Amino acid sequence: MINTWNESLLHEELKEYYCAESGRTEVPVEGSICDIVLQDRSIVEIQTQNISALSSKLDKLLVHHRVRLVYPVPVNLYIETYNADRTLKSRRKSPKHGTVYQIFPELTKVWHHLENENLTITLVYSDILQVRIADGTGSWRRKGIRLDDRKLIRIHGEQNLCGSNDYLKLLPDSLPEIFTTADLKQLGVGSHAGYMAWVLNKCELVELVGKKGRFNAYRIKSPGTFEALATNNACRAYSIGHPKKSLEVSTNQPRAGIRARSIVPFPSSDSNETEP
Repeated sequence: MINTWNESLLHEELKEYYCAESGRTEVPVEGSICDIVLQDRSIVEIQTQNISALSSKLDKLLVHHRVRLVYPVPVNLYIETYNADRTLKSRRKSPKHGTVYQIFPELTKVWHHLENENLTITLVYSDILQVRIADGTGSWRRKGIRLDDRKLIRIHGEQNLCGSNDYLKLLPDSLPEIFTTADLKQLGVGSHAGYMAWVLNKCELVELVGKKGRFNAYRIKSPGTFEALATNNACRAYSIGHPKKSLEVSTNQPRAGIRARSIVPFPSSDSNETEP
């Protein structure tokens, strides 16, 4: 197949899910190979990381085509590590959980497309399995353990962002009128606070008004928008009622190209297991 050599299982499974029965995969459009072209001629691109790499591709596609960019956010991340002989070494659940705010570091080279009505970014809140191999070929930081693949376990729901104001509405409700990245971090944005402020500033949705201590101080630029943020809770919550049938991928079912058989259990809402 064209352009699928480096696809992960996660990419493959999301492509299969969003293709539906009427879609075509690996279709040449405007000189680029697109993941999916649907019957209505809209395009779906699956990007599991590094959205910035799509900047030049979006420059071409968005002129004449509607594009949905699908980006998975790991609500729960499960990690399986295998020995060099492919026997299971350990299995654990990561204590980290993805949030909507992790989209902002991905937007630093595509921010100028966010106001384009042809672009929708779909955040897919998922449980994801990460497979690692302890064969000594990984980096010294990982003690020779390398990342081998990622696999979709379950989709919980999705959130669509279309138009720059959808990103502005992600600001925390209790944000002061003049705020800093320290305020954003404290109110739940975490380590992505600087990227969020930078993207919103580049989109001219917030403006730099000076300093507050050692931090740059910002305020929302659009008149009346600050008051409207108090009602934006629903915008940040992902929809459990997915428009398609909820997807649950059996981790014990063999798939073409799988490198290591997954035996991680399905996550549950009350699961807090963090060790093998």
